[in-house]
Amino acid sequence: MFRKIQRKLTIQYAFFFLLFVLLLLATLYISISTIMQQQQVQELQLFFGKERYHIEKDDEPQREHNKDDKIIDGRKIEYDANRANFYYVFTKNNELVHGDESFYGLYKDVAHLMLDVKAGDPQTVEWKDEDLLLIKYQLPISHNGNYMIIGQSVTKMHHLLERVMYAFIILIVIGTLCIAFLSHYLAGKAMVPIKKTFERQRKFVSDASHELRTPLSVFYSSLEVLENDDENRFSAFGQEVLIDLKKETQHMEALLEGLLFLARFDQNKLTTTKENIALSELVNNITKAFERTLPDSIQLKIQIDNNIHFVGDETSIRELLYILLENAAKFTEKGFISVSLTSMNNYIKLIVEDTGIGITQHDLPHVFDRFYQVTKNRQKKGTGLGLSIAQAIVSHHQGHISVESEFGQGTKFIISLPILKKD
Repeated sequence: MFRKIQRKLTIQYAFFFLLFVLLLLATLYISISTIMQQQQVQELQLFFGKERYHIEKDDEPQREHNKDDKIIDGRKIEYDANRANFYYVFTKNNELVHGDESFYGLYKDVAHLMLDVKAGDPQTVEWKDEDLLLIKYQLPISHNGNYMIIGQSVTKMHHLLERVMYAFIILIVIGTLCIAFLSHYLAGKAMVPIKKTFERQRKFVSDASHELRTPLSVFYSSLEVLENDDENRFSAFGQEVLIDLKKETQHMEALLEGLLFLARFDQNKLTTTKENIALSELVNNITKAFERTLPDSIQLKIQIDNNIHFVGDETSIRELLYILLENAAKFTEKGFISVSLTSMNNYIKLIVEDTGIGITQHDLPHVFDRFYQVTKNRQKKGTGLGLSIAQAIVSHHQGHISVESEFGQGTKFIISLPILKKD
């Protein structure tokens, strides 16, 4: 149990650390990207302001060109791979006028890339193997609706951010593993005093339950002697007191037996006998016998597949079924209780369902807790250990028990038991 809690704490600590660092990393990445993009946009705006005069002058036809210039309808595209910023001027019909480019052939696609982008909005686009930051500017009316696209490469920035992110991810993985080992160690240290206290408490419960059985048996036997003593007849009131004492003694005996069973289960000292059980026949016999104890307002429905066999402890399985049936009858005033037994995919499924008062969503997670009883139903006599014992029996047989319920609609207990082979 403590190892499970320690493992759970380790996973939770590591998960929250990882979540926090990932959120921090995402915030850092977005912040750095935004700052760098804003800086590049400011550079492009400064470039546009400084070069605007030359850009407007270049609207005139050119006759002298460098060897790297491309001539398109009498206009020129100057190509320089070392240029930091580039620009293109287009007519309102998206026809190229002129420009200076840093990437050979970009003039063919740049107008299409920025076709649906509003003027003044920065846009990061992919072109071939490059990431480009582009801005469209509308030129004055005197330029007949011409517009200009300026831009620069942000490929190096993106690659730098990617490398930084990869480095952070590696550090996060290493940090998470370190946190997981540290959390596991600290959780183990924190569990030591709790474990010692729990062990002392469990030993006390086991010893006290064992020691109380003998005097309780003597006390009960003495009550029976007094009840059967013809020489010392009690009054009617005395007889009622005697009967009440016997009932309380029986209740206390059941409580001690339950505590002893759970103490042995906690210490892995349950002594059970594995045998081949004709489970279909066993469940059918128990439910038929139980049906005779039900009032006329409750109907028992039975659906049991034939020839289902199970390797386990018959006494424990009997007790499990009695606990579930008695629990269903206790909280069902009218309606039905159904018992179904099926076998499929190497598992046996036992379902006990009723149409009783049900369990609230607040109480549902605690129904298997020891001594837990629903507040509204404390008038129903019980030890508060029945479902805890049922869970222990199922767990001891390597099975699983779950509960489904809705307040006012009834409750369903579902038990899955693996079909084991006898050793």
